[in-house]
Amino acid sequence: MEHQPFEDWLLNDKHLTPDERRNLNRHTAICPQCAALVQANLVLRAAPMTRPANGFALRFQRRLVAERKIQRRRAVIGTILLTLVSIGLILWLLTPLFPYLSLSPTQLLMTWVSALVYIAAALQAVGIVSEVIFRFVLGIFPPSVWLLSLVSAVGLSALLVAPLRKQGKHKAYSQARL
Repeated sequence: MEHQPFEDWLLNDKHLTPDERRNLNRHTAICPQCAALVQANLVLRAAPMTRPANGFALRFQRRLVAERKIQRRRAVIGTILLTLVSIGLILWLLTPLFPYLSLSPTQLLMTWVSALVYIAAALQAVGIVSEVIFRFVLGIFPPSVWLLSLVSAVGLSALLVAPLRKQGKHKAYSQARL
């Protein structure tokens, strides 16, 4: 027995059309769960509204003001702690550079130039090694094998991406319906 639409109508207190009202009456005649929901709704609607205790609004406003003060205080403390931790982390990361502050400008310039020369030499060495490896790998297999493997890789990636694109379109369509 399908309860979902009737439960939704009852729990959301939906205004029903005459046709929906007939369907609900037929269903509650045979379904004890939905009939109990109807009875609970009737009891809740019949309950008298009570007035809040005297001074409720004033107490609520005072409590709200106190909560806002506490939230502001927490935000200020959090900002101060975040700032202190950030400054400490930056200083900790910069500690290897502190000895360079005592160098003369000439020594500092020479240190920078030697570091740049070292980086350039390392990049040149990596380039030479990668060129040798690239030529070696290309020399192992004939060009037709490389072309076949490239075409195979493109086809395999197309086979793997197609279901993902279909799923993405389906998600976009279902979200647009909402």
